[in-house]
Formats: sequence, structure tokens, C-alpha cells
Amino acid sequence: MTNIPPTPTTFGCLRRGTRHRSRPALVGLAVILLGLVSMTSEANPVPNPASIPLPISGTMDEKGIPVGWDLEVFHDHPQIKLEPLKDGRFAIRLASNESSFGLYKTVEVDLKEFPILTWWWRVDRLPVAGDAREKNTNDQAAQVYVAFQDSLIQLRNPVIGYLWDSNAPAGTVADGYAPVTPIKVMVLRSGKQQLGKWVQERRNIAEDYVRLFGKNSLPKVGRVAIWINTQHTKSTAQASFTDLQFLRAN
Repeated sequence: MTNIPPTPTTFGCLRRGTRHRSRPALVGLAVILLGLVSMTSEANPVPNPASIPLPISGTMDEKGIPVGWDLEVFHDHPQIKLEPLKDGRFAIRLASNESSFGLYKTVEVDLKEFPILTWWWRVDRLPVAGDAREKNTNDQAAQVYVAFQDSLIQLRNPVIGYLWDSNAPAGTVADGYAPVTPIKVMVLRSGKQQLGKWVQERRNIAEDYVRLFGKNSLPKVGRVAIWINTQHTKSTAQASFTDLQFLRAN
């Protein structure tokens, strides 16, 4: 802790001559302290991260939820496991048996600085009749959702969903079926072509938001979720997710 040098107000008994003789020493001390501060700043620059990772720690809490994530269940019972990968990394594996659930992480991401979201996912089992184009078949093995901070009412915050669908062609864009929440979904992968293989995705969330919602102002991201559901088609599915992170544009 830096000691503040005594002032005449603090020590009124100091003689005038003493104050004058101390001034050069105080000036010298100030110069030294400024130099130390400058050296410390250069040795420890202000962090300017290249990414904002959404880590998977590799541990589960007492409720069987990966630490650092929160569970949301729409229908029936969730099945969640951690899958060890190389280099000490982990994936989250979700399995659905006529259920609908997901895990989400609360974040605050400025898309003007970090507009890119990347992740890896692998689908091992598809809901055979799943198809995002119809409400009664709207089941997918793997979904990634990005929710924005655009309203004081959480249910009114817009959401983009990226899907690995069973039958809807890649590139399909549709409205979500939520009665209140404005949701746009986009099919990135379709069918069995890459079943059982890890696939990396990279989306410019800022560009997708402007294109899908027709707005030029960019709200911050408030939540990212991974999801699975098969309750509409009364089927089963299984998928894994890992290495989710936001990146700078360059």
C-alpha cells in the first residue's frame, strides 16, 4: 500500500523551514512511484481477449447438471452426461426419450466486439419424423439457441435457433412456435449424412440478427442454450455439444 506523505494540515507542528527542505524528497518519491506504476502497467496490460468461451468444466453438481450451466425442462425427464474428449476437454451429451429439455448459460456479449459464435456438435440418433416446418413434427436432436437482451420482459426477447433437423433441408428458415417470444430458426444440418461425426459450425450472430429480424441496432446476447426434443414425434434422439465460444470478427 502506498503511504500518503504528511501534509501541513496533518502535522501542524512542522516548522516552515522543514517543509521547504522536505519538498524535493517528496517530488522525488512521486517520480519513483509514477515510474513503478508505469512499469506495472506495461508488465500487466489490460486484458483484450480474443474470445469469450462458454466452458464445460467436466464436473456435475448434486442434481446431475454440468457445473456452470442451468437446466430448463419443457417435457418429461432430461438425460445428461459428460463426455471426455482429448486434451482434458469435455462435451455435454443430451439424450431424449419423448422429452424436451436443454441447458443454458447466462452471458453478456456485445456483438459489436464478438459477433461470431462457433461450436462443435455431433448427432448420434435423429428423431426420424422430425421436421421443423410443421409444429406437430418440430423435433430435433441438436439445437443451439441465442437469446438477446432487447426487452425488459424476458419472454419478449428475440431468439435465434440453429438446428440439426431430420428432414427440413439445410438453409430452411422458419418462425418459432412460441406464442410470445419472437423466435427465428435456421436449419444448418439435415439428415443422416454426417451422423456420428463431429461437425463445427461458425455463425456471424450479428449478421443473422439483422437479416432475420430486420433491425440494424444490435442488442447484447444474454443467454446461449443447447437443446434436444422428441416429444412431438414420440421418438428418441441423442446429440453432443462442445467448444462453444464467441469470437471477434477478425
